[in-house]
Amino acid sequence: MMPSLILMFSLGALAQFAFSYCRTLLFASGEASLSDRVQEIAGISANNVPAADFDRLLQLVCFAPRFEGDAAQMRTIKIYYRVASCASKIAAPISVEISQWLSAELSRCAYFAAVALDRRLAMTPTK
Repeated sequence: MMPSLILMFSLGALAQFAFSYCRTLLFASGEASLSDRVQEIAGISANNVPAADFDRLLQLVCFAPRFEGDAAQMRTIKIYYRVASCASKIAAPISVEISQWLSAELSRCAYFAAVALDRRLAMTPTK
């Protein structure tokens, strides 16, 4: 009985840490501005990156040259996006406020992918 309580407490603490880490990554990327180059390549606006563009932006990030240290962050945000997307589908008929909050989180994930693309493209020389 006691080991299962410890396991449940540990998993809850891990989930809370992971959630906080993802939110920190999203807010940090939200402070960055997108270059005109990325806006043109991705066909997005700097002020509005739709959540539906997340997968397309991830594909563009995969084609860009690798950036040291962002692979783990990209994986983390990809998992966060998938979990938030599932939660959004579940919450849509239940609560409008939760659904709107999750929609904003999904848009932040898409913006994170756009910032990652911008960071990777900034490292490549232009001709």
